Amino acid sequence: MSYLDQFMQQWKAYLQQQLAQCGMSYVDTDAGDSLDIKMNSLAYFRCLRTTSRADSGFDESRDEVAWVMLEKQLKAFAEKAEKGTFDLVLKLHLEENQIQIRLNFSYDDEQHIVYVS
Repeated sequence: MSYLDQFMQQWKAYLQQQLAQCGMSYVDTDAGDSLDIKMNSLAYFRCLRTTSRADSGFDESRDEVAWVMLEKQLKAFAEKAEKGTFDLVLKLHLEENQIQIRLNFSYDDEQHIVYVS
């Protein structure tokens, strides 16, 4: 599984928890996991926008921006993970499956985006 897929799965797990806290359920469809993650993310962002300070100046188009920003961050981290893992395997003689990367997600209600670290 690619790092991007792994990171999307980490986001999905986080998203499922956060949707539950918003009183919502994660919706699985036959459209595929990537579309399900996007659609559920947009629902989550809408919930955050309407219940936080972000609602004061953003409309629903900002939810799409939040998704694009999150997706870009996950892709960038996946690229860094690919390169970093390769270096660690070579230098420390580790097996790739010994390396685990856990992401943290934090919501900025002033900017209405999720930061990944």
